[in-house]
Amino acid sequence: MKIYIPKDSGFCNGVSTALKKAISLNKKAYCLGQIVHNQSVTEELRAKGIVFVENISDVPDGATLVIRAHGVSKSVYEIANSRNIEIVDATCPSVKAIQRKAAEYYAKGYQIVLVGDAKHPEIVGVNGWCNNSAIVFDGKSKLSIDNSDKVLIMFQTTFDNRLFEKSLQNISTDRVKTLEIFNTICYTTLQRQYNAQMLSRKCDLTVVVGDANSSNTNRLYEIAKQNCRALLTDGSCENIDLSKCKNVCIISGASTPTELIKGVLERMIENAKDTVSVETVTSDVNVEITSVNTEEKTMGKDEAMLAKAVSEMKEGHRYKLGQKVKCRIVLVSDDGVYVSIPTSKKEGFIPNEELSLDGDYQTAKANLNADDTLECAVISMDKGITLSKKVIDERYKDDALVADIKEGKEFQLTMTRVGKECLTGKLGSYTVIVHASQIKIGYVKNLDTYLGKTLRLVVSGPDKVDDNKRVIFASQKAILLAEKKAKEDEFWNNIEVGEIVEGKVLRFASFGAFVDVRGFDCLAHTSDLAWEHVKGPQDVLEIGSVYEFVVLALDREKNRVSLGYKQLQPQPWQLAEEKFPVGTVVKGKVARIMPFGAFIELDKNIDGLLHVSNVSWEWLDDINKALKVGDEIEVEVLEFDGENKRITLSRKSLLEKPENLGAKADEE
Repeated sequence: MKIYIPKDSGFCNGVSTALKKAISLNKKAYCLGQIVHNQSVTEELRAKGIVFVENISDVPDGATLVIRAHGVSKSVYEIANSRNIEIVDATCPSVKAIQRKAAEYYAKGYQIVLVGDAKHPEIVGVNGWCNNSAIVFDGKSKLSIDNSDKVLIMFQTTFDNRLFEKSLQNISTDRVKTLEIFNTICYTTLQRQYNAQMLSRKCDLTVVVGDANSSNTNRLYEIAKQNCRALLTDGSCENIDLSKCKNVCIISGASTPTELIKGVLERMIENAKDTVSVETVTSDVNVEITSVNTEEKTMGKDEAMLAKAVSEMKEGHRYKLGQKVKCRIVLVSDDGVYVSIPTSKKEGFIPNEELSLDGDYQTAKANLNADDTLECAVISMDKGITLSKKVIDERYKDDALVADIKEGKEFQLTMTRVGKECLTGKLGSYTVIVHASQIKIGYVKNLDTYLGKTLRLVVSGPDKVDDNKRVIFASQKAILLAEKKAKEDEFWNNIEVGEIVEGKVLRFASFGAFVDVRGFDCLAHTSDLAWEHVKGPQDVLEIGSVYEFVVLALDREKNRVSLGYKQLQPQPWQLAEEKFPVGTVVKGKVARIMPFGAFIELDKNIDGLLHVSNVSWEWLDDINKALKVGDEIEVEVLEFDGENKRITLSRKSLLEKPENLGAKADEE
């Protein structure tokens, strides 16, 4: 079998330039719609900080805005400038040229006619450069222009070139005095459409690699399927049926990464039933397709990657241990079965012990006849090619699980390969694909960490099992989300305000502590940790320790639970009332001195007032003569008012009253 690949596969210059501009930002930026129509590229950019929005109103003032390759209306630039939004213009040069021409001719009084898809972002953007006055025409129906003297006709860059002349014939311009027509279909589009047309004519199957939302990719698919069997794949397609193919071509849209094309090529080679040769071809819209030297030193990076794959294949078909081969029975003998392998000049041999999974090789041989076809696996190449039917049967026995999987039953599978934005594993004859977004709750950036790991999986949605292609799209995230919801429901149905719960302190923030209560993150605000003022939660709690908290508030809609710790602790003044009853003599420290008396610190955050009249039996005109801040003195509690948080103290009650105090007072 021969596989043809155009030399100009991969990103076109416009797409490549747009992506380089976006990636080089290395900061958060916004983009109106996808930079290019390719989901894998979009996900890669999202991981690098690009936020995709649908309207410029969703872009904050002063932010950075990337103008995608399809371009945007003139009004977007005006709004961005008025809101101090930095613009990184990644508009394709070909599209930019059409925008300029639309603005120029509109200013001259021309009626602009745009041939293409009215909903395509390129057409919408160009129309915005002529005050949205353009007539947008699909090229297939009839259009009559009878109210304009001057008309300019231009085409969407990805328009089907085969319809160019026909679309012009469908436009009636009898009353137009000045008519100008520009064929603005991109040269890259012309070249790739030509590749699709010429290669599909000489092939049994055309594999079109690209995103289903890409206009130019869909155009290639429509062209190819008119000439041969065609398949459109985003790169995740497995087990392409090559059984009846002698010539196959791989073509790609302008927004398709080379890595995606290479991945499809590798899988096709892996699944091929016979010897494969790969040939890169160059084309020109004016000449026939010719072969090129794949070792050419002037190749770019993308072509070199494909050329490497080509050179590896030209060395000839080499069998690997475990490789699946289709063979034809030549002879059933006493010691096993001799077979011919279409891709090898050597015969293969299946020993008796490798014929049946249950070990009953006699029954297995009784059902075999010459010229029957078997699928086997290579188990040795030491002395000829030794094959095993048992290995294939073992490999495919799990196919029996697929019926239950279709009904939503959970299964487990080890991931054996990392693909583009996905993990894959084998379940019998089926390839199970788990997209990066379906591995866990949250996006996985480094898929390699899951290589060799066993995932718990369910089918990711209805019609996600393709029996013809032997592919299952599965999700572990769906299981985790269901378990999370069940856990949350259990939590919310069994908790109420005022309930005392145990919680383990997980982490601190400036505003409080996050506490694990029955597997749910709750918040104990700093103000609810202690009756006295504290700088932060670390002054009260320790990470990893378990405490009792009271539930203060529940908000299921916002998924918030507020906890209190201080509410379960005695208030300082409640303790003080027990500790400092009236008549108690206590030692305290002078904390502050006022003209009317001194505040004595009795305990942490508990002060009592020692009035100047209660300092001494002798009259004091200045309390500073008797006390200074920091002095430790003994005082007696005269009054305790817990409600108003007041304690009245006396020092003189502990001093002996002078006998001549009354006489001195009389003399004075």
